[in-house]
Amino acid sequence: MLHFFINTGINDNAYYWNELTKCLRVYCDLKKVCPTLDSLNIGGGFPIKQSLAFDYDYAYMVREILMQIKRVCSDNDIPEPNIFTEFGSFTVGESGGAIFRVLHQKQQNDREKWNMIDSSFMTNLPDTWAINKRFIMLPINRWNEDYERVLLGGLTCDSDDYYNSEQHANAIYLPRFDRNEPLYIGFFNTGAYQETVGGFGGLKHCLIPEPRHVLIQRDGEGKIHTEIFSEEQTADDFLKILGY
Repeated sequence: MLHFFINTGINDNAYYWNELTKCLRVYCDLKKVCPTLDSLNIGGGFPIKQSLAFDYDYAYMVREILMQIKRVCSDNDIPEPNIFTEFGSFTVGESGGAIFRVLHQKQQNDREKWNMIDSSFMTNLPDTWAINKRFIMLPINRWNEDYERVLLGGLTCDSDDYYNSEQHANAIYLPRFDRNEPLYIGFFNTGAYQETVGGFGGLKHCLIPEPRHVLIQRDGEGKIHTEIFSEEQTADDFLKILGY
């Protein structure tokens, strides 16, 4: 098997098609000196929805990739390979989401309002901190109220514990903060990597507790069922892990 992966993802642009063609030429050259080579792994990189404006023609990209492979192999009189993929995010990304409550609001200066969530981006959505990854973010309640532009911060002591909206195309607008009306926000399509990177259970940075995990499933009749997989960590849980 020859493995090919491009870290910018599978996109319909000149760079991706050029790199794929290079890989296919390498495959054909290797096949001529190693006849047992019969498989090509094109890696991962299928994107998933990170905003409501997301638009990606998966069927078109699959057809074009297969046609490229078929064309190059035909030009070199090489049998077409078995094709393998590693579409991790594409497979499991939509399986997860995270819901936070806005605890309070801080006025940083004349222009910046910070909504502080009841958890941490660094521990629960580590890709937002590590690679400035964007997720679909929406308010869960109070949709019909007035909105304001805000920044989002987490509870740890780190100044990097925030959702970096400046790296994204759109500013964050949420219903106006009201001490008497709880505001909940949701981040969606978080099912890939966040928990494997941040870990499940154990001790988190600044002793931020592991949140409650709820399983949501739809049965054969279309009815939604929920089940508590694990409760939020407590102080006793932390002490037990530490040996007290």
